[in-house]
Amino acid sequence: MDYLAFISKLIDSLSWPIVTLVLGLALRGKLGDLLPSLKKVKAGPVEAEFSIDARRIYDKSQNLLAEKQIDSKGDARDTKIALAKIHSARRDPVKMVLEAWNSVDGALFRLGKDAGILIDPMDSSRNVYERVISSNLLNPQTKELVIEVYEMKNRVSIANIKPSLDSAKDYLIAVEQVINLLEEERKTVEKVGNVTW
Repeated sequence: MDYLAFISKLIDSLSWPIVTLVLGLALRGKLGDLLPSLKKVKAGPVEAEFSIDARRIYDKSQNLLAEKQIDSKGDARDTKIALAKIHSARRDPVKMVLEAWNSVDGALFRLGKDAGILIDPMDSSRNVYERVISSNLLNPQTKELVIEVYEMKNRVSIANIKPSLDSAKDYLIAVEQVINLLEEERKTVEKVGNVTW
């Protein structure tokens, strides 16, 4: 290898690292602004998708509450309940999501029991969910939210998704709003007495 070929190979192998370094130094201010958002995506696209879906469900549930003109104090109450659950879960996002679903399961059971489609309080969470969802007890928008909340819970419990703390908080508050919607619909259900199966 002659001298010129050696210099050519050296320049070729060093050009990309040098260009990257120069661009990094030139754009360091803008890159610094991007780093906080990159931290939210660092765990991968699935966790980022959970975060986006949690925020979307939060917004949808809040809009549906407003559309139905359900008690405006509910948002502050939902936030307080969610904050209490956050504290009790000791900042474990997975535990927060799973505990939040238990509250939805309880609201679904109460609704199903009042309608006479559920009796056994020891019924599985999945059975309660399937019976209420397959019935005509819920309006389509509330049913859609319950299905989305259930699917997000399954991503955490079955697919082992590890949501960020912020997305778990959004999920918790959305869940409290969904529970408010379920309780409102429960008020309109014709109560059935003790039904035996």
